[in-house]
Amino acid sequence: MARTKKYDGITQYLKNNGGSQVTLTFTQYDELLFPSSGLPKTAREDLDWWANDYRHPEKGAYGWLNASYEVVHVNLPKEYVVFNRLVKSNWLFKSEGK
Repeated sequence: MARTKKYDGITQYLKNNGGSQVTLTFTQYDELLFPSSGLPKTAREDLDWWANDYRHPEKGAYGWLNASYEVVHVNLPKEYVVFNRLVKSNWLFKSEGK
């Protein structure tokens, strides 16, 4: 049985319900991930928490990065975050001469 990680909820939400752009309020994020405890205080106060960086698993980045999304905007005072779907380019895979 696979181990559930803290931010798997946002991964599943974005994979199943996301379009090319998804905006979530912090309250919606709370309801998805932290119904009993709420979003970590640092997420409400520090833009670094929302960095698209796998190197800090205590933050939520791998939750949205694993769903192929990145954070493109965070508004701390209005408490919302905007995710865009990562676009995979085909130019790396085109063979020469085509």
